[in-house]
Amino acid sequence: MTNFREKLKEIRATQEQQSRRTPLTDEELGLNDGTEECLHVRDELVRHIERTMKDFIGEARAFSIHRGFFEGKYSISMACDELCLNERGEVDKCYSRINFLLSPLGPDHILEETAKLTVLNRDLQKAKAMGRLDWEADLDQLRTFGEAEMLRFAEAYFAARPRTPAPEKKEETVSH
Repeated sequence: MTNFREKLKEIRATQEQQSRRTPLTDEELGLNDGTEECLHVRDELVRHIERTMKDFIGEARAFSIHRGFFEGKYSISMACDELCLNERGEVDKCYSRINFLLSPLGPDHILEETAKLTVLNRDLQKAKAMGRLDWEADLDQLRTFGEAEMLRFAEAYFAARPRTPAPEKKEETVSH
């Protein structure tokens, strides 16, 4: 049988030695390799996408913006559930959304931006762009891609909206 108290003292002494280690440097933590700056740039890209979404919402108020993670990637999306008339004239619930997935690829500060679109329950072809967050030309390309995908979504959404005829005016009869 072992001496329990002696073993506890050994464990405690080992823990104290490990806690006396010198703190990790910025280099060891990966903070001096541009990662922090790239995260700031990615946030700026997200704000740019969000501004285009807010402009769209100005024209289609039923949409709302969502942020989070989807498929393991950072996601910013805009979505809406609404009632629409189908081909048979029946009321159906329809779902529309545009989802931007931002995924870092490797240590070179490359970001993959994927746009997934659904317009009135119909999935459109997804699109992707890639660029380095520490190169201004690539960042401009990622911004332009986001705007182009928002325009593609807007064109598909407004073109797919069912056009309902204006209600007919009923003539009023006046009785004396």
